[in-house]
Amino acid sequence: MARAAINVLGATGDTYDFVTNGAGTVTSSRKSTGVYLIAGSLGMVPFPPLDDGWGYTVNRVDSRADVDVDFADGVLTVTVTKDGKPYDLKHMITLHILVPDSPVVSIPAPAPAPAPAPVAEPEAVTDA
Repeated sequence: MARAAINVLGATGDTYDFVTNGAGTVTSSRKSTGVYLIAGSLGMVPFPPLDDGWGYTVNRVDSRADVDVDFADGVLTVTVTKDGKPYDLKHMITLHILVPDSPVVSIPAPAPAPAPAPVAEPEAVTDA
């Protein structure tokens, strides 16, 4: 599995940015107030000691919000609340997720260079 970072906009749930060396299509959407769905991922990157996952980050304007992440049936659901009520992020959330590996690309070995053509010996010039 490969790692990725996805930035999801709070107001719409749209993907703002997606960075990975992996493969596949990852999409995001806003289901309802404070509920965001991410499809196409393989869940969150596990935290240490299993892996080097860092979970998620939110902008300072949303720092008092509570975030819960659940992965089930191939969908990552992010639920955000503030003071116990559903809350749409004012900025965005960045999630550290797993995605499928990129396919291995086989690079064919270069064809051997053709043998150089033999160089003809110059004919000797004689004065006759």
